[in-house]
Amino acid sequence: MSQRKAKPRPAAAKVAKKKSRAADARRDASGRVHLVVHRDPVSGGEHLSLRAPLFREAWQNEIATGAANTVHGVLQGEASVDGAVELARNAMAATSRLIDGLLARAPQGSIACKAGCDHCCHQVVGVTAPEALAIFDHLKNTRTEEQLAAFARHVIARDEAGRGLSSAERFSPDHPCVFLEAGKCTIYEVRPLACRGMNSLDADDCARRLRDPEARARFLASGSGGRSFLEPIRAFHAVSAGLQLSLAEIYGLDMLPLELTRVMRLLFEGPPSLADDWARGKKPFAPARSRDISEDPAAREVSGTLIGPPPKRPEPTPEH
Repeated sequence: MSQRKAKPRPAAAKVAKKKSRAADARRDASGRVHLVVHRDPVSGGEHLSLRAPLFREAWQNEIATGAANTVHGVLQGEASVDGAVELARNAMAATSRLIDGLLARAPQGSIACKAGCDHCCHQVVGVTAPEALAIFDHLKNTRTEEQLAAFARHVIARDEAGRGLSSAERFSPDHPCVFLEAGKCTIYEVRPLACRGMNSLDADDCARRLRDPEARARFLASGSGGRSFLEPIRAFHAVSAGLQLSLAEIYGLDMLPLELTRVMRLLFEGPPSLADDWARGKKPFAPARSRDISEDPAAREVSGTLIGPPPKRPEPTPEH
C-alpha cells in the first residue's frame, strides 16, 4: 500500500502558530499592563491597542499604537535578534520621517542645530536593546576587524572614564559620546532615537550649559532643560513607547533603558550568545541598565506622558 504524502502546512497556519506564543500582554515590574491584544475569531489575526492613553496628545498615542503593531507584524509571534535589528532600523527611519515633517513646519531659522554642533553629545545616552543591537550590527558591517578591535578598546576606555560618575557629572566636555569624532557622529544613520529627537532652538545656550562651569552648575541644579523644539522629542518618545511596550508585554523581553557606552562594551566583550540570550527572554544587558527617568515629572512634562494610576490587566478582546 502506498503512503500518502502529508500536505504542506499553509503559511497562514504557521503564522498563527507563532502568534499563539505571544498570547497575552504581560505586566511590567510595577504590575502595570498597557496593551490589549485583539483577536479575529475567524482568521486568528491579531492587532494591539492601548488600554488607556499614554500621552496627552492624541497623535502621540496613535504613533505608539502604530509602532506596537509594527513590532507584532514584523516578529509574527517569535522574537529574534535579526527581527529586533529590523525593528530598530524601522523605528529609527520612522522617527526621522516624523521629525523631518515636524521640522518642516517650524518657523524658518528657529532650529539652531547644524553640522559640527556637538554640545548635546556630551552626556549619558539612553537606548533600548534593539537600538544597541542595530548599532552593533552596523559597526560589524561597516568596519574592518582591525577597526572593530580599535573601537572596542576605545569603548572600554570611555566606559572606564565614566565608571562611578553620576549622569550630572558626565554632562561635561570631558565625557563625549563614544561615537563622537571630530565633532561628528560616526553612526549618524543608526544614531539612537533620543538623539534624533533633540533639536535645539538656541545653540549658544547649549554651548554655555556644557562648557561654562557656572552655567552648567546652574542648569544641573535647576533640573530644567534647555530651549529645545518639544514636538520632535514627543515624537521619539511615542515611537519608543510602542517599541518598548510591545516587546516587553507581548514578547516578554527586557526593555529597560540601557546606557549606550556600557551596553556597547557588553556586546564587544560578552559571549557571542549575548544577543540571542536577550531574544530568548533572558537579561544579559542588566549590567548596562541606566536610571529610568520615566517617573520623573519633568521628563514626563517634556515627553507629554500622562501621569495616572496604573491600569489593570486587560483580557484579549475578540473581534466582531
